[in-house]
Formats: sequence, C-alpha cells, structure tokens
Amino acid sequence: MSARPQTSAELGQSRRSRRVHTVLATGVAVGALVLVAGCKPVAGKPAPNPPIVTTTTTVPPAPTEAPPSTETPTSAPPTSASSTQQSASSTIKPTATKPTAQQPPAPGGPPANGSAPQPGQVGFRGDRAALKVVDGPGSAPPGTTWNSGALRFGGGNVTLDGVYVKGGIEYNGKGTLTIRNSVIEGNHNSWAPLLGNSGHIDVRDTTITYKDDQWPGKEWGNGAIHGDATVTVIRCDISGTPDGIQNGPGNSTIEQNYIHDMLRAGTYPNNTHNDGIQSYGGPNTVIRYNRIDISADGKAYDGTHQNAAVFIMTSDGSPTSGLQIVGNYLAGGGYIVRIGASARGAIMTDNKFGTTAGGFGEFTVDDGATFTSWNNNVSSANKQLNQPK
Repeated sequence: MSARPQTSAELGQSRRSRRVHTVLATGVAVGALVLVAGCKPVAGKPAPNPPIVTTTTTVPPAPTEAPPSTETPTSAPPTSASSTQQSASSTIKPTATKPTAQQPPAPGGPPANGSAPQPGQVGFRGDRAALKVVDGPGSAPPGTTWNSGALRFGGGNVTLDGVYVKGGIEYNGKGTLTIRNSVIEGNHNSWAPLLGNSGHIDVRDTTITYKDDQWPGKEWGNGAIHGDATVTVIRCDISGTPDGIQNGPGNSTIEQNYIHDMLRAGTYPNNTHNDGIQSYGGPNTVIRYNRIDISADGKAYDGTHQNAAVFIMTSDGSPTSGLQIVGNYLAGGGYIVRIGASARGAIMTDNKFGTTAGGFGEFTVDDGATFTSWNNNVSSANKQLNQPK
C-alpha cells in the first residue's frame, strides 16, 4: 500500500477490486482479493506528500506480519458459504432461555435522539455473562456453520439476539441478518468481525471489535463491518480494526455509533490508511449523529496512518446521490472528511469537527462534487466552516 494520492484510473481499479463477494475457485485467490479490498487509496485532491517516517518514530505496538500460530488455516477463509452449509432458518435466538441483563446506563444515559453519543453510551451495555457464547461448532446456532473461527450464514433472513461471538460473522444470504444486543470479537481466521457479502445487515446496540494480536494477512485493511451488503448500523460501539465501516452499495444508514481506536500499524509506505467510514459511492448513504474519532495522541494525523473520519470515494461511472452527513462529531484524518467528485446534491449540516493538528484541514472536496445544503459545520474552535467552492 502507498499513502500517495492515486490517479483516477487507479481509483477505478481499486473500486472494482474491492468487491469481496465474488466467488473464486481457490481459497488463496479469495484471500488475495480481500486483501486488495482492504488496501485503500487516498482520495481527494492532491495533498502534500506525507512526511517520511524516520527509524526513531514510534507507533502503537502492532505486528507488521502475522506471528506463527497453530491455528492458522492453510488457505485464506473463503468469502462464500460452503456447499454443505444449511440454509439459515427465519429466526435464530440462541438466548431464548438466557435473557440479557442490563447494567446501569453510562453517565447521562443513552444518547438523546438527534445527538452524537459519548463514549460508553452505545454498544452492548448489559452483562456479558448473560450472553450465549458462540466460539466453535458445538455452540454454533442451527442453520449456521463454524469454519476456522467464523460463524457463517447462507439462506435468507436470520436473527441473532444476545450472543457473544468469539470470532467473525460472515453473511452470504440474500435476506437480512439482524443482530441485537450482542458482542462480536473478530479474530485472525475471519477477514472482518462482521462481513456482509450480500443482502442486508441490520445491527444495533452491539459491540464490534477485534482483539487478536495476529492478523488475517500482513496487508489487512478491512473494516469492523465490511463488504457489499447494505447496512443499517445503529448505536454500536466499533473499534480495533484498520477501518470502522467499509460499505459498498449504498442505501445504508449509519446512526448514533461510536467509532474509535482504529488499528494503526506499519510504517510508510506499508501502513494502514485508517478511515472511520469508507463508502464506495453508492446512493442514499446516511451518516448522522455518530461520534467518529480516529485521532491519536492529540493529533488528527500522526503523519502516517489516518486517512479520514469519513471518506466518500468517487464511484465508477455514476453520481453519488442522496448522501447525508448530519449532526456528527468527526475527528481524525489527514483531512477529516473527504468527498469524491461524483457526489451530487450532498447534505452536510450540523457537524462538529475535532482538531486538525498534524493534518491538512477539516475537509477536502473533489472538483465536481455539489451540495444542496451546507450549514452549521463548525471547527474545534467553534468557527463556522464555509462550503468549498
């Protein structure tokens, strides 16, 4: 990977390469495709070249290659369900006999409607001991398979409520995967904690993270929620991966989430390019009332790792319509917000930006992007930010 701005041809190639749902003949080929998906270009108008990191520069501890493990599969995890996998039943609730116990709410209670959350106000906020643990074939719910550390679904509509999945979840169906009041902890045997290759992912009040010291691959750059499913993500706590959410087809709603503590690893030019949300330019993407903070050490940009809190890429051959970025707290990135040239009639209102220390500014907008509304976007110093011309 490289931190340099890419040409329009390279951006187009990256967009085509990232589709992780394509079924290839071998596991190795699939793994290579997913790694390309995680290797993101730096979009937006050209910015100053990032500084060369000297040998004395330190970054938070993280491996640049996966350490040895007795559990590493001989080939990359496939991105489609195996032929022996059952079709998921219409509803799966592993915790029917074990209700979720709620802990006292975080200070101030849950976030009010129409406001960005504070840390601790979203995600799973109950008693983890009351959750149904899913960590192997013996605990996998009916209609699913457990394959090398990932819980896999095919078929149609599926509901998971009150589960603690100690591994990734991969959905390959054409219906809706609904997740409520749960914890998902990805590991090195799954390419993302929550991978949606198709259909619709609707996840709420859930904590999604990655805590494994080993990676799926040395160029891993995926999101905690990743892939070509449309997504509805509400009141979730998301952390621990190179990106927070990578979304392909648009028609998605991302609301009142806390996205933070992205994995920063590697040294220039082979380093993560962190994004809070990376959208590939589909229509009707709504990003509202989130707290997205990928800053570190008091800086928006550490000189190497952060790309943007919100990164809307230019789509291939068609406008990006219906984009809304409303009421968020946004921090971290060389530019905190990057909007591609294909955006048409975007709405960007009532957003508060964090510090730009170490970076280039609050936002960069490619020539050609247009807005129907730009109001009350303010800097960390409460200064009104003018709409780009």
